[in-house]
Amino acid sequence: MNLTNTQRVVKLTTNLLSNPGLIPSYLKHNVFNKKMPIDWNLPWWSYKAIQYVDTIVKGKRIFEYGTGGSTMRFATEAKEIVAVEDDNRWMDMVNEKLKEKNIHNARIIYSFFDFKNPEGFENSEYIRMIDTAGGDFDIVIIDGQDRSFQERIKCFRHVEQRMKPGQYIVVDDFWRYEILRKENRAKEIKVFESVGPCRFGVTSTAVFIY
Repeated sequence: MNLTNTQRVVKLTTNLLSNPGLIPSYLKHNVFNKKMPIDWNLPWWSYKAIQYVDTIVKGKRIFEYGTGGSTMRFATEAKEIVAVEDDNRWMDMVNEKLKEKNIHNARIIYSFFDFKNPEGFENSEYIRMIDTAGGDFDIVIIDGQDRSFQERIKCFRHVEQRMKPGQYIVVDDFWRYEILRKENRAKEIKVFESVGPCRFGVTSTAVFIY
């Protein structure tokens, strides 16, 4: 969030005091332990969002923009996960971890896009991969690269037109995308703001329910 360091500390302290149940997890997965969220089988989201999404993934087909700890965690309960990834080295690492965990229902598709020069993103193979990935998806997770803070918005707008009743879109770092709170056709929006694994400070993750 766009805060000063002092404001971050105040917000962090306030959030932990308001949610004491998160303190053990926050201390365990702290930024000083030299591990990444994927090492804990956790997405880099707010803990409250992780707890909520845990309750809705069982038996679902999931599509992800970006891959990592969420792929590792939710594949254990989901029917299938299909993810698009633009970084082939990161993809190889995630695939290796999936293999180590004997997880076979997650498929990662490599699609390079130059996020440093995002012109034309809305017509890229990356954003349209969901259209050719096969069938409907119950949950779409938007958590890929977003250097201009516009790419996830474009992913959301591309995906939302295909959403049906009972389906979900998850948008991480939602504090960057407040415009989506006004511009959507969801039946309900749940915004989860809290501390999260391996990060200093408070973040927010939104779940759009259709």
